[in-house]
Amino acid sequence: MSTVDPNGPQIAEGRDSVIYEHGPQRVLRAARDGRSLVAEAEVMTYARSRGFPVPRVHDAGPGYLVMDRITGPTMLDDAIPLRLRRHGALLAQLHQQLHGIPAPHWLARHAPLEGDRLLHGDLHPLNVLMTDEGPMVIDWSNASRGAPAFDVADAWSLFACADPPDIPVAALVVPVGRRLFLRGFLDGVDRAAAARAMPAVVRERMSDPNISDTEKRRMKRLAAGLTGS
Repeated sequence: MSTVDPNGPQIAEGRDSVIYEHGPQRVLRAARDGRSLVAEAEVMTYARSRGFPVPRVHDAGPGYLVMDRITGPTMLDDAIPLRLRRHGALLAQLHQQLHGIPAPHWLARHAPLEGDRLLHGDLHPLNVLMTDEGPMVIDWSNASRGAPAFDVADAWSLFACADPPDIPVAALVVPVGRRLFLRGFLDGVDRAAAARAMPAVVRERMSDPNISDTEKRRMKRLAAGLTGS
């Protein structure tokens, strides 16, 4: 549990944390498992200091992180048909900008591919908020140092293989939307390097309890198709 109590109502929640209002234009993120969010706050502050679009952090400690409140839909929620390819290109730009930043010396290497760049570890459309001032990237809990191709391949696999929404029209709309988004994304990154990194990404994702067995099978097929194995 958080060692700091929120002073406002709950406004959102994710798999591992709950978000509360916490004063004027601030939110408190409380980790469900009570883990320290200091390291995540330090990565966010570092990335922001290098010009990357990250919410400003005000405080962090055991189980909590206080940061600016960011208003806007996720990139996925904002991805109406006319914006799909453009949003894919924007996500590619965010990856390129992030991977131009050297990882700080104190950041651990978790990604299995060697490298010295700052990686987000989950830089996909659900972790990009579309604000009036531009995109803002959230959820830095998986940040690490490594090879940019691993981060790119990870985003590619997650978007290409995720289960569609449980609505009847999804069977018709989702495949077309994915192709448009991925075309914009892959045109803006080193696709060949990401394809080579895909097997390592898929091996890493096989242990993720938040990914369904169906999604894992899709990831394996994607990796096999890219490597010819």
